[in-house]
Amino acid sequence: MTIEADNAVEAAGSGRIRRLFRISMPMWANGLRFIDEGGITVGELRAQARAACNIGGLERWGWISVGDTSDGRREGYGSHRGVRSSTVIRPTRAGSHARRLWPEIVADVEQRWRARFGADAVGSLREALLPFAGAMPWSPPEVHPSDGFYSHCIQEAAAEHDAQADAAAVPLAALLGQALTSLTLEHERGSQVSLPLAANVLRVIGGEVARIRDLPAASGVSKEGIAMGTGVLSRGRLAELKPGRLIGLTAAGLRALRDYETRATGEDDQPLRTCLEAIVAQDDAMAAGLVPPDGCWRGQKPYLAQTQRMLAGPAAALPWHPMVLHRGGWPDAS
Repeated sequence: MTIEADNAVEAAGSGRIRRLFRISMPMWANGLRFIDEGGITVGELRAQARAACNIGGLERWGWISVGDTSDGRREGYGSHRGVRSSTVIRPTRAGSHARRLWPEIVADVEQRWRARFGADAVGSLREALLPFAGAMPWSPPEVHPSDGFYSHCIQEAAAEHDAQADAAAVPLAALLGQALTSLTLEHERGSQVSLPLAANVLRVIGGEVARIRDLPAASGVSKEGIAMGTGVLSRGRLAELKPGRLIGLTAAGLRALRDYETRATGEDDQPLRTCLEAIVAQDDAMAAGLVPPDGCWRGQKPYLAQTQRMLAGPAAALPWHPMVLHRGGWPDAS
């Protein structure tokens, strides 16, 4: 759903304002969605979104202005330097357009899903997601190699009044993001390795020696994400780099892999699993929503090969967990 919505926003936005129009679901859902023309402080944004947002990236990519811009670009432009909790941020002209466009696209994609997968299947999925949603970000938070890609939510200041908001008013994309974040946080309590790192790197390396160059295609994660992930595993002595750009798990890494497998096979979420499997089993319907529009970055090199693998078999080619990174990359481009 994230990829389908990202593609649709890029196609619609570029056609209207005659420029590259690339802003991902996480950057809208946990950031731009709250930044209106009146402005909002960084602290209030984080409290409302319940997650940190890549403020420097949104500024650098032209979606927001940060602080007082009367004297031109601020010192630290495009980075987090000088950004404080009290700093006021506002949307640019392009950002205001994106704020209007994203809700339309999210609603339209949900209707496409109802048409492709069936209204009953999508309705059952919405109901199964509700117990896992609630006071969570609308999209999985950005993760960083500095702390092993663990997910963090902000549980402060934001009133709980919207935690029980009318479920009918919350988009399916948001319910998916909230449930995934909730399940991720639960998985990571006491886990030896973060869920994105375990699901996308530990699992793919497994008990064998793997070629690092093969991991992006095998995991569905960008080469940038794999480079950072293998670096974290190596520094943590969970994996050992070998001559010839090979990598294998150490004894500690194999224990972490077993811990991940045990945590990932719990039965508490069986009704949700059943509803999701009914969607994932429809490969043709999944692929139909993932064809990149003309000119979309996912249809161009160097991303085209991975997109083609995804279209041939979405369930096999997509990551087992989103890896929302500060530098983007296939498939999230955040």
